[in-house]
Amino acid sequence: MRLYVDEDCASAQLIARLRRGGHEVLEPLRGEPDVRCWRHAQANAAAVLTMNARDFVALAGRGEHHGLLLVYRENNPTRDMAAREIAAAVDRAADVYPGGITGQVLTLNQFRS
Repeated sequence: MRLYVDEDCASAQLIARLRRGGHEVLEPLRGEPDVRCWRHAQANAAAVLTMNARDFVALAGRGEHHGLLLVYRENNPTRDMAAREIAAAVDRAADVYPGGITGQVLTLNQFRS
């Protein structure tokens, strides 16, 4: 899967795990407005991976897109998804949607094992 990882979750560990899993990962545009990041991802045919649901769901609602993968924080920080779990959930989502996630808004928390 081709992914743009938003800066809110773009740890070096997550990016490395995604790449090891065979995903093509675009580096985050640090310090840029969400709309610019969204446009960058769409121009590069990449799904967006983010923890910023509010802003990116609104952007996805404006028209066709290459997919949106959301990670929600839990009420208990000890249950928040770590890089390992996020990467594994992306792998499972890619397995469930072998044709790609264009037009989909998926919550990765539902893909955790």
